[in-house]
Amino acid sequence: MGKHGAPVEQETEPSNGTAAEKESRKRPWRSRLWKWTDFGEKTLWDWLQLLSALAIPVVLTVAGFWFAAWQGERQQAIEDQRAKVERDIEDQRAQDTALQAYLDQMTALILEKNLRDSKEVSEVRTLARARTLTVLGRLGPDRKGSVVRFLYESYLIRRGNPIVDLKNADLSEADLSNAKLSDANLSYANLSYANLNYASPIDANLGGAELNFASLSEAQLSNANLRGVTLSYANLRGATLSQADLSGAELSGAILFKADLRGAELSGVRGVTKRKLEKSNVKR
Repeated sequence: MGKHGAPVEQETEPSNGTAAEKESRKRPWRSRLWKWTDFGEKTLWDWLQLLSALAIPVVLTVAGFWFAAWQGERQQAIEDQRAKVERDIEDQRAQDTALQAYLDQMTALILEKNLRDSKEVSEVRTLARARTLTVLGRLGPDRKGSVVRFLYESYLIRRGNPIVDLKNADLSEADLSNAKLSDANLSYANLSYANLNYASPIDANLGGAELNFASLSEAQLSNANLRGVTLSYANLRGATLSQADLSGAELSGAILFKADLRGAELSGVRGVTKRKLEKSNVKR
């Protein structure tokens, strides 16, 4: 009791919070943050939903960049393809122009300069050969075939009287399939990779020509001069070579299945043995 009998209020220390609050303050700040954000109360499903919500904008952003890049690449590919088609068309036009100019020039030499009756060593023959070799270097397979057919039908490359010498002429990849070239003179020409399937160069002169990787399937080469010709990896499947002169020819890797070599001259043939010829089912 205090003075005058009034009750005295007991002095107490200031409260610093409940026991739970005191305990909370004792925890590390990371733990308090965990509790404050309720992370500890979240279930796996809550976490999945949260991660999904966060991932959607990221995925959409990445997808947007990817689509833009893909669209750009696709547009570039379309433009490149269009440019290639335009170049091909322009190249075809240029070849057509070159071929037509050549045919006109050669026709003029035949009709106006008497090319067929010219002397073996003459200016007109030199000019005809130069123009022929030049245009062949500008043409593709089909048009090269057109040049050979023109020369043959104009009696300019016949074996007995060749007016235009095709020695070293670039006839590689020329399309001469089914061509009628009986008695043609194609000696020492480059016919590598040429297509002579079902062609008929019967009695033709192909001596010294390069026919590496050429296709002569079912070709008619009876009595042809093939001395010193190179036929490495050429396809001679079913070709008729009866009575042909193949002396000194190179036949490494050539396909001779069912080729007809009856009566053919095979002395000095290189790249193939008699046993290999027999295994290839060659008719002898």
